[in-house]
Amino acid sequence: MKELIEKLSEDDLFKQWQQDNAESFLSHLFCPLSADFQLKSNWEIGYHSNDKITVFVANQNGFEIKPADDVFKKQDAKVEPLKLDEVKLSFVQALDILKEELPKSFPGALLGDGFIILQTYQEKTVWNFTFITKQLKFVNMKLNAGTGEVEDSQEIDLVQK
Repeated sequence: MKELIEKLSEDDLFKQWQQDNAESFLSHLFCPLSADFQLKSNWEIGYHSNDKITVFVANQNGFEIKPADDVFKKQDAKVEPLKLDEVKLSFVQALDILKEELPKSFPGALLGDGFIILQTYQEKTVWNFTFITKQLKFVNMKLNAGTGEVEDSQEIDLVQK
């Protein structure tokens, strides 16, 4: 992840954008995942500024920028700067832990596609995995990016009974 951020920081498009957005900070990395845990696209790198997120995506020519968009968060939640120095687990290592822990936390869950976000949440840097299940539920597991410990796991039923 650090190499990707370094590559972005050297990109002319990013440098130009950053001149006009000096107050912005790195907030997350995001990538959609298939049900069999494969990355479905390139990583997206998000920068936060004034309750807007600007996303950069690597492409064959360097990076492209997506227009700034509103932050998707709970009203009382705070977007925190991503603390890359706290990331000790690679994505592959986090995925291995997830594959081991998911059946324990969500027995019988039949996963559909999902996504992964590397973020700092409530002052802890986490690999935040979310999948939709075939039973129409979201399953979410946050792994501490430094220790690999499960910080939180929850299941949200999408169908109101």
